Amino acid sequence: MTKDTDTATRSAGVSIGIDTGGTHTDLVLVGADRVLTLKVPSTPDDLSNGILDGIARIVAIAGLDMSAVTRFVYASTMVTNLIVEESESNIGLITTEGFRDVLEIRRASRKPEVYNIHWRPPKALVPRHLRLTVAERMDARGEVVTPLDEEATRSALGEFQRQGVQSVAVCLLHSYANPAHERRIAEIAAATCPEIELSLSSDVVREFREFERTSTTCVSALIRRPITRHLSGLAQALAGNGVGATPFIMRGNGGVSTFEAAAKLPAALAHSGPMGGIVGATALAGACGIDRIITLDMGGTSADVSLVSGGEPLLTNQSMVGQHPLLLPTLDLVTIGAGGGSIAWIDGGLGMRVGPRSAGSVPGPACYAQGGSDPTVTDANLFTGRLNSEYFLAGARRLSPGLAADAIQTKLAAPLGISREEAALGILAIAESHMVNAIRLVSVERGLDPRDFTLVAFGGAGPLHAAALADALSIRSVLIPPAPGNLSAMGLLCADVRHDLTRTLVADVGSTLTARLQDTFSELLAEGEAALAADLVAPDASQFQLGVDLRYQGQNYDLSLGMTECNDRTLEDLVQRFHALHESVYGYQLRTHAVQLVRVRVTAVGRNAHAVWPRASMAHGTASPVASRRVLMASGDWADVPVYRVMELGPGHEIAGPALVEYPGSTLYAPPGWHARFDEQMNARMVREVAEEPVQDIPGIAHTSKELA
Repeated sequence: MTKDTDTATRSAGVSIGIDTGGTHTDLVLVGADRVLTLKVPSTPDDLSNGILDGIARIVAIAGLDMSAVTRFVYASTMVTNLIVEESESNIGLITTEGFRDVLEIRRASRKPEVYNIHWRPPKALVPRHLRLTVAERMDARGEVVTPLDEEATRSALGEFQRQGVQSVAVCLLHSYANPAHERRIAEIAAATCPEIELSLSSDVVREFREFERTSTTCVSALIRRPITRHLSGLAQALAGNGVGATPFIMRGNGGVSTFEAAAKLPAALAHSGPMGGIVGATALAGACGIDRIITLDMGGTSADVSLVSGGEPLLTNQSMVGQHPLLLPTLDLVTIGAGGGSIAWIDGGLGMRVGPRSAGSVPGPACYAQGGSDPTVTDANLFTGRLNSEYFLAGARRLSPGLAADAIQTKLAAPLGISREEAALGILAIAESHMVNAIRLVSVERGLDPRDFTLVAFGGAGPLHAAALADALSIRSVLIPPAPGNLSAMGLLCADVRHDLTRTLVADVGSTLTARLQDTFSELLAEGEAALAADLVAPDASQFQLGVDLRYQGQNYDLSLGMTECNDRTLEDLVQRFHALHESVYGYQLRTHAVQLVRVRVTAVGRNAHAVWPRASMAHGTASPVASRRVLMASGDWADVPVYRVMELGPGHEIAGPALVEYPGSTLYAPPGWHARFDEQMNARMVREVAEEPVQDIPGIAHTSKELA
């Protein structure tokens, strides 16, 4: 971060970032030349209660009141949970006659259950009796083939009224090319049944691929009412408590938008929670001069893994939430059920398993003493001595080692005929193996060598396991943030306003395409300008990026390329760039085949002043532990390990493993052979103390030091 950015952040007043997870709500306050962090329990019955409690406490710690908050950015797992749990599934669908079962048919793919003979396709998001059709037809060019049957439309809406359906998705064939029929259905609904809320596919996603487009629109209809209630209620509660700042929320694309804009496209809020961590880790690593990282965000419920190359998080145009695809841009990540609250259990074959079920915040792990009796990853970390029962969340919660030991003994050790030590180490080894596999998914399986990356570990539990994961993958560099338990919340204050706008436009690339492409770019740029203005972005802070998706004619997959302008010359250059990119990605090019345009993209960005971690003066002397604790080593032996408190350390201090560093919201475990040094921002830079060996090429793996697509 530059000095100018730091000055802009301070002059902007007090900023608060809040990340609400399934177990804890993390807060960061930036202002008055300091950064304060706090963790409070999440309140599942009403997330606003935990949020308001956290704000009141952190501004009190800062010696301020609510009115001092001039910027508020929020992230939550609420949308993802609503989609996965389908807790409000009484929604309807209006589609073109003959396409009633698109949601049921899905894609002809059984991934990841290819070899499971008991596999059954997932249940459709909308039951068949609530999927109604109307006679109408547009062709792929947007020309009317069959006019809309308005009487059938009124009949379908009347049926939804009789069924008590209040949210309806409308997804007509080829409406991405011409939304006229969908807009007319909305007009009829407004006149005849205004109590029914419609989600139009032409408003949600203007792209082809009928199943994914229908799924995305239905997901939007599913969560629209509850997320609107939540955001509206939270905004009112914030204002009622004196917070005058316009509230913003993190979206899946790694950018933020106002609550009002977010409620219009609720499906874009899926993955909201983990994105703050990716953005925050990217900003932190950039400040450290590191542009190739693998992020590990391990919280109480899950672990999220992502890869950042060249200082930019990877973006994907399609993601999955539960069993439902979303055709919206999101930062690329892999989520697995391996968090601190993940429950260890025994399957029918007497094998130990960990996750994906979590104890959550209530009742929580057995050691929380809130009625939970199942052993979790947190219980294993406490039993092995890696966690301090008296200093969990800086002493805000006392843990019970006895209850943790009893749960491990009763549920695992005794049934399996092993010791508690073996059971506890087994829990940790299984959870870590899940995370290793997730890291392989974002690196090795994409032809990238994880040894070329730095592992950035954060979340309440990430630093406990970072070194073990690095060892398993031969990663030699690990970066632990100054407040690892709150990096996701800090990342919210490092995010820009962002809107990704797309249109499907299928045509061969040539001089006859130039005018159509220019018109489409102009339309998207106008929409982007309007979106940024609605999110209070000043014109001089607005930036726009142009892009297209191309393929060879007849292909089903496409590649994305950026553009700076659109004319005949740039289109000719675009074709040559596509040939080169296709060869670098797939190993060949087909210059005799026509190159086809598939999508047009405009990214509208409103630049924000990014929060920065404060810098401190170099420490004098050597680091001194505050205590020592018996810790169970991976070998099965107990050893006395020095314990440090991060508040007692300073830039330049070094520690050698085995050692523990306790943070207010997390704990760092450095196993034997690992060494950590704290830099001027109090990042712990960990390296493996081994003799340097030459990196050997592995077949199928590309080193990022070489040119990659």
